[in-house]
Amino acid sequence: MNNKNLSDYISSLKNKHPINNKVLFVQPPQFVLNSFNYKVAKAKGCYAYPPTGLQCLSKALSGRNLEMEILDLNYQLLKRVIEDEPYNYRNWLEILSEHLDKNSPSIIVITCISIYTDVFTSSHPLTTLLEYLHKRDDAIIIIGGPIATNEYKNYLMKDLCHFVIKREGENKIQYLFDQLFHNWISPWIDKTQPTNSIHFKFKNKIEETVGENDVVVLLGNLIDTYKYVPIEDYNNIGSLNPFSRMSGQHKKFAGIQLNRGCRANCKFCGVVKFMGVGLRQHNVQELSEELNYLITKRGIRHFEILDDDFLGYGKFNTNCLTLLNEMTKLHKHYGTTWAAGNGLIAASLNKNTLNLMRSSGCVGFRIGIESGNEKMLKQMRKPLSTSLIRKTSKLLQNYPEMFVAGNFIIGLFGEETFGEMLDTFKFACEINLDWAAYTTFQFTSEDTMLKENLLSKKKTATDFIPTKDNSNRELTETQKIISGPEIFNIPKDSIPSSEQINHIWFAFNLISNYINNKNLKPNGNTAKFVSWVEAVQIAYPDNPYMPLFAGIGHVILGNKELAKRHIETAKQNISTSKYWKTRINQFSLMDLITSFPRNSKEAYKILESTQKKYQLIIT
Repeated sequence: MNNKNLSDYISSLKNKHPINNKVLFVQPPQFVLNSFNYKVAKAKGCYAYPPTGLQCLSKALSGRNLEMEILDLNYQLLKRVIEDEPYNYRNWLEILSEHLDKNSPSIIVITCISIYTDVFTSSHPLTTLLEYLHKRDDAIIIIGGPIATNEYKNYLMKDLCHFVIKREGENKIQYLFDQLFHNWISPWIDKTQPTNSIHFKFKNKIEETVGENDVVVLLGNLIDTYKYVPIEDYNNIGSLNPFSRMSGQHKKFAGIQLNRGCRANCKFCGVVKFMGVGLRQHNVQELSEELNYLITKRGIRHFEILDDDFLGYGKFNTNCLTLLNEMTKLHKHYGTTWAAGNGLIAASLNKNTLNLMRSSGCVGFRIGIESGNEKMLKQMRKPLSTSLIRKTSKLLQNYPEMFVAGNFIIGLFGEETFGEMLDTFKFACEINLDWAAYTTFQFTSEDTMLKENLLSKKKTATDFIPTKDNSNRELTETQKIISGPEIFNIPKDSIPSSEQINHIWFAFNLISNYINNKNLKPNGNTAKFVSWVEAVQIAYPDNPYMPLFAGIGHVILGNKELAKRHIETAKQNISTSKYWKTRINQFSLMDLITSFPRNSKEAYKILESTQKKYQLIIT
């Protein structure tokens, strides 16, 4: 296939940037810079996902005469914030500069975990990183991943990189590297198949390579790539999510992946657009070898499942159960735990699977439910019904050891009415899981919007959790916005604005998960509630209702000193913040603070009194 434009472009690049065999893989910070919070970072509450995607790319290029390194700027930045007092996080590019000056790589490969904000603001880490490298202009820059896939035209037209690899990258990067090193003696030259979806700017025009659509075959494991990653230190600088904190911040963690892709094709989701239709699966034996290596050689004791569809179906499910049997043996021998924060498909949850999940050390997982309104479920092509979720939630009540959260989205497609959102809220309360993980809908993929006819509704994405959009974790208010319990007076047929949806999210979250949580009621698993809330609280140090309800939980458990510590934190947070004092009064929670219970009987009584205020709304 003719890729003459690619060859000509590479020739011009190599005249300006002579190639050596040094390749640097870079992972930018995993947060919006304007929302950085020192307290959260110091408490190891920031995201610290290892650079699994870059490990996959370095593995794809193994065997070539390349000197490869992975620089995880997220890890390095958080490490300096925690260990160096004081360290200005806004100087994070100095870390990269030091590395480049010392090692002088001629090719830099960058992928970025999705961060939902306007990618061309000064606070977006990927764009900031690319602007810095553009000014240096001393290396060939290749970018990939979901953000690069969505914004490839803008990044290329702004000359912020030389190549954008769209969608999965292992095959494409092999082909691109073989073209970059065409004049070097290499046994791979002309053996890799040309692929499409490698984009570059040539003669002021966006070009794409000519080739077949490629499918990445999942072979081998990532053991050899861990020489580039200090995986045993990641728990010392951050966490994966509340599940990893809940399992113990002292536990060394890592991510693993069995399946790529998802059997579903939900309208709002970009997984199928990025990965292709259906599932592909790693060899279970090879993944088991990786697990054993990480446990015995690197001291890992907690694993996050990175799959979008871990349990799978048919032969995929059979192999998943085989892996869970192996993880059961490891759990018994080493005390390992695991969690699935991405969400499992409810149709695959049955008694046999849940028994294996429990015996293999599962701390908890999420279920992708998204809506309690049948119309919205059909519109989003969700492969479930409210009746299936009711049946599944009933089954899950028999597994109190695992923390189970339902994922819900409000404001779907920018056209969901408040009445439809209210159906989701009431359904979340009805099914009585441990947690209702509400998020606000975001338009995050141009490809998804085009294919789903959503382009006309495009708007700038923000964080799925509204309070993470700024460093103080507070929501802004205007006179036009309804907040507090008054949100339930919003007309059911109205379509709330994005700002209004943020305040709806706040009320839904507080009432469902704290005031009305099943584990704060008689016969509930209060210890599980407290463990989760304390894990979440690490990322929200100034929030008063989290320590308030955790404190009440400790009263129920008989932990008087811990209860006292929490209520003092709640009082302190209220006394120093007009915003939080207003919020606590809005939801009539001040009585819980001024009349803080002394024993479990008083705790249940005052909680019941608070719950009654919202009973009509919930039902």
